[in-house]
Amino acid sequence: MLNDVESKFPHSQSISFRLKPATPTLPLLPEDNNNNKIFKSEIYFNPTLNEKINLLEPKLHADLSYCYLTDADMSIVINDIIIDKKCTELWLHGNNITSRGAAILSSSLINNSKLKSLDLSFNSISDTGVYSLSQALLPNKNSSLKILYLSKNNISNDGVIYLSEMLKTNYTLKELWLSHNGIDDEGVKKLAHVLAYYNKTLKTLSLSMNMLITNASIDYLIEMFEHNRTLKHIWIKDCNLSEQGKMKLRQKANQKRNLKIEL
Repeated sequence: MLNDVESKFPHSQSISFRLKPATPTLPLLPEDNNNNKIFKSEIYFNPTLNEKINLLEPKLHADLSYCYLTDADMSIVINDIIIDKKCTELWLHGNNITSRGAAILSSSLINNSKLKSLDLSFNSISDTGVYSLSQALLPNKNSSLKILYLSKNNISNDGVIYLSEMLKTNYTLKELWLSHNGIDDEGVKKLAHVLAYYNKTLKTLSLSMNMLITNASIDYLIEMFEHNRTLKHIWIKDCNLSEQGKMKLRQKANQKRNLKIEL
């Protein structure tokens, strides 16, 4: 069984106790009518989701993890939770959301001063969904999102490139969780370079359980340690690093007063 490597945080990216749900049939997706709200289909209705929404308090966190939600539910989530209830944290961990649903959700991040945390971990948004989110987090889109969980979403280096380009100019995001994806040394190289020389706001980064990350990433990470002034906590557990490589990273990280590394 995989280690529960990130359980110290209030909303952890625990692997051991979060099992991927079965995939329900995907309903038809409602269309956007270009108004502030997304058009709700008169045909599609999710009574379970509606019941959960009615129990949610406004302006607080909304936990819809493992609710068998699909792309078709995202317009309801936007209208009834993000817009009407003005939720500050939205947890959609372990549903059946693809890049299509991520694109719909991305529209709700634009000009949004309320939503601070979004958890899409253990879905299937892929690199295409990451692109939509990254575009919505550019400075001219006026998002206030601070925490983004994208663990286990079939993200490759392409997705990391989209995120890295966004991080060059984004000044709100504080935490980025990318564990259990398909990121390799080239992805680490791109991300580490941006964090070393461009980004001034990210404080927490998780790359754990990306098994394609090897000792070839060590020099990129060390360069990031040497030049970044804001990163406080980084997870690189259960990757493909040698013990010698881990020791080298740990020694470099220990030279930074406020940097904690989990290996």
